Amino acid sequence: MFRSTPVIASKTVGGERIHAEFLCDTGRLRIIGGITVQAELFPPHSWFAIASVAGYSRWGTRPDETDLLRLIDNFVRLPGQSTLRAEP
Repeated sequence: MFRSTPVIASKTVGGERIHAEFLCDTGRLRIIGGITVQAELFPPHSWFAIASVAGYSRWGTRPDETDLLRLIDNFVRLPGQSTLRAEP
């Protein structure tokens, strides 16, 4: 079985560690707050989520850590994510 190394980015937001994990072979994207999966997306939705925040990045189908950090920033600003919002 083929195994790929995920692209992972982490950031502390509001005192909680948030991770974004993207598997290039399947396109699965997970956003994990602490030990809880906050969101899990599969293609094409995972690609849309990354493309919407990646700007002029040349990520194609392999985002880098910077793209995933932008995704985390965007995710914590979404309605319903009040537990993950940064303190002012």
